[in-house]
Amino acid sequence: MEKKTNTKIGTEKEKKPSTKKQTNVKAKKVQTTTSRRRVMFTKDMTLGEVIAKKPEAQAILFGFGMHCFGCPVTQFETIEEAAVVHDVDLKLLLKKLNEN
Repeated sequence: MEKKTNTKIGTEKEKKPSTKKQTNVKAKKVQTTTSRRRVMFTKDMTLGEVIAKKPEAQAILFGFGMHCFGCPVTQFETIEEAAVVHDVDLKLLLKKLNEN
């Protein structure tokens, strides 16, 4: 035990050892399974599902000429139906959506 002198009062105080355990535990990076799980898009999924599961897919859809993300139709129109309406190659669209 160490003794420490308090200079203001002139008394000695004993410094008690810390009762807290000190550990060298490095913080682990925690991943949520939902954020890292890869979603495979199929022709039967609605545009609303695509946007909900992968918000960055809006840029891909926009690149294919699909601009109405706020349209109520996105909640029931499938990727396949949208590809037909917008004259888009369905296989290429699915490939781009499923990349990364």
